[in-house]
Amino acid sequence: MRICIVTFIVPQHGIGGMQDHTRDLARGLVRAGHEVEVITSTHPEGKREELLDGVRYVFVDAPRHQNHPVWLRESYAEFVRLHSERPFDVVHSESSCAVEHVRRGVHREVPLVAMFHGTLLGAAKAKLRSALRTRRPLPLLRAIRGVQWLATHEHFRHGNWYRFRACEVMVPSRQQLRDTYRSCLLKPSRVHVVPNGIDAGVFRPRPVAEARAELGLGNDPLFACVGRLSADKGIHHALRALALLDGDAAGARLVIVGDGEERERLERLAVQLRVAGRVTFAGAQPPERVPLYLSAADAFLFPTERDEAAPLVLPQAMACARPVVASRIGGITEVIGESGECGILTSPGDAPALAHEMRRLLADSPLRERLGEAGRRRVLAEYTVERMVERSLDVYRIASARLERERHA
Repeated sequence: MRICIVTFIVPQHGIGGMQDHTRDLARGLVRAGHEVEVITSTHPEGKREELLDGVRYVFVDAPRHQNHPVWLRESYAEFVRLHSERPFDVVHSESSCAVEHVRRGVHREVPLVAMFHGTLLGAAKAKLRSALRTRRPLPLLRAIRGVQWLATHEHFRHGNWYRFRACEVMVPSRQQLRDTYRSCLLKPSRVHVVPNGIDAGVFRPRPVAEARAELGLGNDPLFACVGRLSADKGIHHALRALALLDGDAAGARLVIVGDGEERERLERLAVQLRVAGRVTFAGAQPPERVPLYLSAADAFLFPTERDEAAPLVLPQAMACARPVVASRIGGITEVIGESGECGILTSPGDAPALAHEMRRLLADSPLRERLGEAGRRRVLAEYTVERMVERSLDVYRIASARLERERHA
């Protein structure tokens, strides 16, 4: 099968769920015997093509925004060129990156499947929920304006809200199903749950001392956060929780891997809370370094306020046999388990509750080991790249069969 993946995010550069998903899916499809070409936006070094792990990446001269007119025009033109040279069997759209392909009717000639990592309704609920917790009018007004901007600039501008109703759609969690139906006017029969998968050979348990020595992180108790530094990821709650630790946990440290618009504010907050000396801002790291940081930690913290569908960093940490403490929100409970068999859930935005669980983990080595082992087992059973590839191929076949029936109807 020859597969075209369309994504405006360059998969090899930066930390992010869509980057990781695209890269891992493409490599997994190649390992399963398929041919994969990825159409993506401008390469940071100006390259036009690159072959990595058997995947051919084709870069178009366009901004990294799925609704930018240049991206829409150039990504479609590149698809037409490649498809005319040798036809694709399936087009895979990361989120609505291939909306122009659908507008031009590509889905009536080639099976087109979209993988939605989030929805307008999910984003709106998360913004409003976070603002309401502050009990102040200004954050609520900002949240309402943010939702209005998302709706007008991201969701409705190019018909993202209805154009994919003639395509098969994948979502990474059951929690996301209803919001996806409603956000994009989809028939439930066309939406399929395909959990994100991670490379369990890359994200694997390593000796803590070995990982820390390589990263120069010392021997103090250590927690880790990994991801984009945006306000809704809740890293500020991890800093506040760190400041609340006392007794034997008072010397614990926090390493933050990632970058983003909130970094300076978080650095200032660390100073204000008097924990700057116990916080390491590691910045954005190459994908191959992330498992080292996860393995170096005693536990992984994910205090997000977003209505996360299925964040990849959770199974990544679990695959490294690290216990996780995460917000009870969105699809996170599907990954960890509502009963807490693979991790600990806390209320979003509750720094004291987060600090309590951090103390409990540091004081209970058997608990850390038990949660870490249970998490690794869960990933191997449900969240590997191989499982994601199998399920994705099933949806590609459904899309192909449906198109074939429509042609003969």
